[in-house]
Amino acid sequence: MEEDESGGSTDMRRIAVKAMWIRKTAWTACAAAAVALCAWCMVDNLLPAVRENGGAWALRAAGLTVAPEAEASPQPDGGGALAETPETEADGILSPWAEPEPEVAPTPDPERETAPVASTWMGGGETVDGFSVKDTSESGVDLYEELQIDPDVHVKRDGSPVVLLYSTHASESFLLSDTDWYYTDDDFRSTEPDESILSVAAEAAAVIEAGGFGVIHDTTLHDYPAYSGSYDRSMETIRKNLEAYPTIQITVDVHRDAFGEDEDGTRYKPVAEVNGKDAAQIMILTGCDLSEDPLFPDWRENLHFALRLQQKGEALFPGLYRPLFFSQRNYNMHATHASVLVEVGTEVNTLSEAQYSGRLLGETILAVLNDLAE
Repeated sequence: MEEDESGGSTDMRRIAVKAMWIRKTAWTACAAAAVALCAWCMVDNLLPAVRENGGAWALRAAGLTVAPEAEASPQPDGGGALAETPETEADGILSPWAEPEPEVAPTPDPERETAPVASTWMGGGETVDGFSVKDTSESGVDLYEELQIDPDVHVKRDGSPVVLLYSTHASESFLLSDTDWYYTDDDFRSTEPDESILSVAAEAAAVIEAGGFGVIHDTTLHDYPAYSGSYDRSMETIRKNLEAYPTIQITVDVHRDAFGEDEDGTRYKPVAEVNGKDAAQIMILTGCDLSEDPLFPDWRENLHFALRLQQKGEALFPGLYRPLFFSQRNYNMHATHASVLVEVGTEVNTLSEAQYSGRLLGETILAVLNDLAE
């Protein structure tokens, strides 16, 4: 065995060098495997986030910058938030911020008969201090003088219920899509609360409650399964709620109207534009009782409230309210000194138009409550 200058043999040196090379190679292999394992774990954990937040997020997470044109542009949305810019997906995956596809208008079923729908706007009546009233009551009252009298309503913003919303004809419904036709065999009735007049009253209730006043929305179906006797049954609903919540002073019976149809079957929907959006026109009804033995002796009190409601509605949303209808009717308005009936649209208004008007009705009632609150 040969020896080198340091006194060790050449073979032993070679063995030592070879052992060092093996150890170095082993460490390098282990390090590479560890890096690969970490990379796999990172991809496995980050992939859902990348899918959810987009490629720009991944670049930022890696400490890289994104070109300005790839950033989301600030867009006003009414609440001060930034609207995300939809990303283009080359691989066919829809971005979570992508704009929804526009709703495709339904086409009529060829097996069912259809007739036209036309929009209209309802006005007229006599003008009283800037708003309209259609007076068929023959009561002879001076509406302007009646308007000067404050309603007999005394409410507090303490959360106690002061308003009752209900619907005598709770199954009344609307068109579900914005079409220029309707099916002639449609009865425009639904027992689904989300599709009926109950959803309109619910919108009004939410606005009033958000304004700090207590409200009860009773969703009893008074006209189903039997239509006859609906007003008797809704009167029982009123009595039940007045007994349970004696602080209630205002009752609003929320309906939708119907105009009938032309000879060619055309039906009409009353529409007003409010803040750039179509809304179903609203009509407030109040009554009187001129009989010798009246069931409704305090009708003037109700008239005071109805006049104030109409005045406020026209001031807030010009053109939304049809003329206040004052006639010799009762419609359970004798229940309180501030009981009215309200018609929102007709059967061929869309549900969205009617629900929007429900919110506007709620804002009108809330504004009157704010004026009268003690």
